[in-house]
Amino acid sequence: MATNSPPRGIRNNNPGNIRWKDPWQGLLPKDQRTDPDFCQYAAPAWGVRAIAGTLITYQDKYGINTIRAAISRWAPPEENDTEAYIAAVCASSKIEAEAPLRMHDFVALMPLVRAIVRHENGAGPRAGGEWYEDAVYDEGLRMAGVVPDIPPIPKPSPIAVAVTTGGVAAVVQGFTQVQPVLQAVSQVNATTSGWPAWLQIAAATLVLVSLGASAYAWWRQRRRTKAVQP
Repeated sequence: MATNSPPRGIRNNNPGNIRWKDPWQGLLPKDQRTDPDFCQYAAPAWGVRAIAGTLITYQDKYGINTIRAAISRWAPPEENDTEAYIAAVCASSKIEAEAPLRMHDFVALMPLVRAIVRHENGAGPRAGGEWYEDAVYDEGLRMAGVVPDIPPIPKPSPIAVAVTTGGVAAVVQGFTQVQPVLQAVSQVNATTSGWPAWLQIAAATLVLVSLGASAYAWWRQRRRTKAVQP
């Protein structure tokens, strides 16, 4: 076998190194199997699904919901260095050994599955030592019935709707007030055409000051009107 050949679990699309025992979904047909001891799956996502499915069964059937309890059953001491396995999975997943987990929760299950794959097969060639793309893990968990929670789109509160509606109305009303200013400036430009520049500026300034005073008076009146409304 070539020295650069991927580990057995990766070659078998069985990154959890699950042994032949249960009739898993996604297994190769019998006439295509070449490994007498470990399951061989048709695609990596099926192997990821098998890991996730096993961990979910641990919780649902045996009440196992911590890394220590799960790995102690996954890799029992009579066959493995269980404590080293637990330590490696905790370090990789950033989850404490005794922390309670919900195996049906995508956020809790995903790092545990990745950590098992990493420990079973060593560091992979991808970024972060991964063997598979994120899509493979996502598909494997989806096939196991575990998907990310999608938060509902919040409905706007009545207050927000009122504020938004009021804001639009204010913009429309404000634009109505600006229109006379634009028209006045245009009229001043037309009337003072040919005047010296300083005189044109003075005339425009007087018009704008007058319109500004009118706008301010309108705004004050609007506030007083709103203040007395029930």
